[in-house]
Amino acid sequence: MKNPWHEIEKPDIDFNVRLVGESHPLRLYWGRDTQGRYLFIYESPPGMIPDRKSLPKLAGISVVVAFSASDTKLVLILNDTVNWELFHSLCEDLVRATSSIDKDEHGSVIFLRRLSRWQEFLKRERSGILSNEAIKGLIGELLFLTDKVAKSFSWSDAVSFWKGPEDAPQDFAVHDTAVEVKCQSGGSKPSVRVTSAEQLVPQLPRGFLAVYTIASADPGDPEAFTLNGLVAVIRSNLQAESENTRERFEDLLFMAGYTTREEYDEQFFMRIALKCYEIVDGFPRIEMASIPDGIERLSFTLRLESCSSFAATPDWWEENNES
Repeated sequence: MKNPWHEIEKPDIDFNVRLVGESHPLRLYWGRDTQGRYLFIYESPPGMIPDRKSLPKLAGISVVVAFSASDTKLVLILNDTVNWELFHSLCEDLVRATSSIDKDEHGSVIFLRRLSRWQEFLKRERSGILSNEAIKGLIGELLFLTDKVAKSFSWSDAVSFWKGPEDAPQDFAVHDTAVEVKCQSGGSKPSVRVTSAEQLVPQLPRGFLAVYTIASADPGDPEAFTLNGLVAVIRSNLQAESENTRERFEDLLFMAGYTTREEYDEQFFMRIALKCYEIVDGFPRIEMASIPDGIERLSFTLRLESCSSFAATPDWWEENNES
């Protein structure tokens, strides 16, 4: 991940800045101050930015507002440069969220709204890096979003159908069909970890279990991808969609605990297979009625060989959309 602040010299007075992009509709700058701290500056026309007391409070980031007759500058200051990757993700989100606006007034509304979402995200206690299991789980959901749902519907619909990061019983709710997505690395006895009985109890008339098998890949393999790369492809596809759809996708990534980090560029994966099974009577699962009172949550391992007789796909999963 490129650090844009490395290209800016620490100034002797005030601060040095570099414009984020000539074509961007807002005046956004990377900057450094005399202490060498990393800055992100939004320069807006007068009257667009409220006073500092009304702005979101961001953990680890100072917010300064400078008013003048000609403009207002909202300055975000990273308090500790060791956290530059997270700060960079925040700044890139602000750049991306405002890249398609047509009025500065509209841009300031989006800018401040995204800052509020980051306030919520930064309040949560997180280790910062997703676990290997969480990475696989998110990859599975993003692959299914890309490979199946977006190809059968619009990207806007696909994002609205994605429920996994919200802790819904199943990862996708597509009209009358619920789909739980799992991602496994294969093995002599392929299996997936079911983290709650509810995952295999569809909340809609029909339910399916979709299982991706992925493997580690060489960076030079044409089919190799990283988590960051997968997210970037989806973001690119969403550029033509509405502002609400793009923001919804970013919010779901937040809920999943994802922000762009260098570590996610170090692991390369490739798709091996995708299997789908219909969850009907007889499917190997734990029925909710059979769970004794007092047990609030359980998990178990499901062998995929025991699901083979239930192989099926949803009606909207068209033949020309098969993996």
